[in-house]
Amino acid sequence: MDSLFLRAALMAFTGIGSVAWASAPADGPTRSLMLAGGALAICSDLSPRSCATAPTDATRGPARFRIDDAGIARALDPALWSLPGAPSRDDVAAMLAQAQRALAATGRDEGGAFDASRLESAFARACLGDGCAETDRRRPWSVLLDVERAAVLAAMEVPQRTDGGARPLERALPSRSRVRGGVEVLRAFVAEAQARTTGRPKIAVVTASGFDPMDAVDFYVDVFRELGADAVWWPVDAAAAAARFESGDCAALPRLRVERLRLPNREAVYPDLADYQRAHCASQPALMLQVQGVFFAGGDQWRHRQSFVRADDSPNDWLLELRQAHAEGRVVVGGTSAGAAVQSGSWMLGNGDVEAAVSRAARVAPPPEPGCARGGRCGGLPEDTLTLWPAGGLRLAEGAIVDTHFSERARELRLMMAMQAADARWGYGADETSALLVREQDGRREIRAVGESGGWVMRRDAAMRDEVEAWYLVPGAALVVEPEASAEGGERVSLVLDAEASRATRQRAPLPESAFDAGALRTVAQRLAWRCGASVQLPAAPGVAELRCADSARGWKGAGGVQGVGPLRLRFVREGIAVPR
Repeated sequence: MDSLFLRAALMAFTGIGSVAWASAPADGPTRSLMLAGGALAICSDLSPRSCATAPTDATRGPARFRIDDAGIARALDPALWSLPGAPSRDDVAAMLAQAQRALAATGRDEGGAFDASRLESAFARACLGDGCAETDRRRPWSVLLDVERAAVLAAMEVPQRTDGGARPLERALPSRSRVRGGVEVLRAFVAEAQARTTGRPKIAVVTASGFDPMDAVDFYVDVFRELGADAVWWPVDAAAAAARFESGDCAALPRLRVERLRLPNREAVYPDLADYQRAHCASQPALMLQVQGVFFAGGDQWRHRQSFVRADDSPNDWLLELRQAHAEGRVVVGGTSAGAAVQSGSWMLGNGDVEAAVSRAARVAPPPEPGCARGGRCGGLPEDTLTLWPAGGLRLAEGAIVDTHFSERARELRLMMAMQAADARWGYGADETSALLVREQDGRREIRAVGESGGWVMRRDAAMRDEVEAWYLVPGAALVVEPEASAEGGERVSLVLDAEASRATRQRAPLPESAFDAGALRTVAQRLAWRCGASVQLPAAPGVAELRCADSARGWKGAGGVQGVGPLRLRFVREGIAVPR
């Protein structure tokens, strides 16, 4: 994304130029959500492991760092060290000085800078005394929060430039991806956007979830370009929100990045993106009138959310604009990992290890700072606690809690606990390199799986205290939810198989030993698909998880050979743990 493209994009989004509009459906708008489970594994310059053939001509390389006087001064900015329990600036300065001396003695890498691993190793070895333990306040690096570690690295980052002085851009190479599921997910998202215009679709990408929101911009802009769309960065984050809705001073963005994001030095590393963000902040184009899709990157859903709410937790103008455009069917909204989780329309999952979720009651609180357990800085809320936020996320997934990395991290029971705590009607759990595509029109909802495997859909009502109704969806079927035409209301749920779906076949994979094993309940569901009427119980201390398949359930095999089944009943029996209401 060069400066010429940035200027052209900003001109387009402020109303200069023509925009093609899709005609509205005759019987109401179609609202679409693409909820991807993360780990899309798209080949790029910075992700060679995701490539079938690694690129040998990468333009942008991994970040490199230098400890010098300017970097040390940036790292010692008092605003970076204001979180509770942070080491003193004197201790941080001593750590930096020790690391500087140690690295100088070993000699610099080519180009006079170091990669991240060498720099972090030097910081980790710094000890302000004799005989420091592995985690010891005399070893400052060991007690830093993740955001503080990221701040130190950002302060030391060396700008990358081409021979001509431009910032090199990361290329996305989806056609070279080793795994096709993630490419299929993004291609399906582009298709949803394409359905809303007669021209080449336009997609805005949101990267506010990262420690450095600018780091992933090149990748997302380029991957959508490669897949047939025009993409531009929507440069929203908590610092930009503060500049726009609190101080009204867009020129203060560099300082606000340090204060709100703990992110120094971005104007040097990404000068074009910093200029673009400042211009966007000052002009505030009506972006939702110019795009057909908005895609949210992975990272931390709490960071995404903080970009779209005011200090009193009410939605800011950006969120109101997005909600209206989605409700009118003008834009498809999607996201991967945290970018999907933040769409929650019921309470939002903030944090939580699955074993902690079933052994301790959920807490209504912001998530603990990542890395707080390492430094003993969690303030009474263990880092692995299941935390929920009652105001939800962006609230586009109506009535549902969204979770991701689902089967791979055995999060089925975590979502079930969250649904019980929030009294949520629906839960969506997308697997990695896969997505759940949710379309709604005139009260009718259709849910389909896209990508490598699929995901879980869960439903509960007031009578289901210890269990949920569940479907494991893979391509080849749609779960259709329609309102009941009765005085009591309600809904009718049906599973509709596509013509290409085939009969489920016997799976011979061994049963997992625990419900906490990666992919455990997915494996059980796929075994049950060909022989409904059975049930399987798995230990899940301090209780037991039971997955039952009724005789009326249907199992099928999608085009990729992955098996889906539903409805199932997932039940968890435990003792002594209160469910908050």
